[in-house]
Amino acid sequence: MRHLFLTILFLNFSTMLFSQSKADDIIGIWYSPIKEGNVQIFKSGKNYYGKLVYLKHAVDKQGKPVLDVNNPDKEKRKRPLVGIFLLTEITFHDKKNSWKGKLYDYDGEKGNTYDSYLTITKNGNLNIKGFWGLSFFGLNPGLTLERVDLE
Repeated sequence: MRHLFLTILFLNFSTMLFSQSKADDIIGIWYSPIKEGNVQIFKSGKNYYGKLVYLKHAVDKQGKPVLDVNNPDKEKRKRPLVGIFLLTEITFHDKKNSWKGKLYDYDGEKGNTYDSYLTITKNGNLNIKGFWGLSFFGLNPGLTLERVDLE
């Protein structure tokens, strides 16, 4: 009986460690060829966050930073796009092998925040799908980001 208890305890602990390491697979720098920018995903506490750290066209013709002009919050319209959080409140769902959180659509016409699912594809890319309320009301098939290797 004691061996059975220890075996169950060990298996539960191993599963916890494995799922935690799988959850951290999202951490890193990801590049969007469509939006021509890098998003750094990191963990803080129990959640993950994605911050825009590079944008090919980060400055306008006058050399000034491109601002978050479409943000619904008028005060935030004055902030540069580089440095904003595009992904917030992301949590890992072990049973679905995916993450769920909030996606800020910084280049959309309205600058809204949407619920989102994030998955790592078979070829190692990160797919982000934003949606309104129910996931089948998705914005698009998803935005695919490529992992950036920092050597």
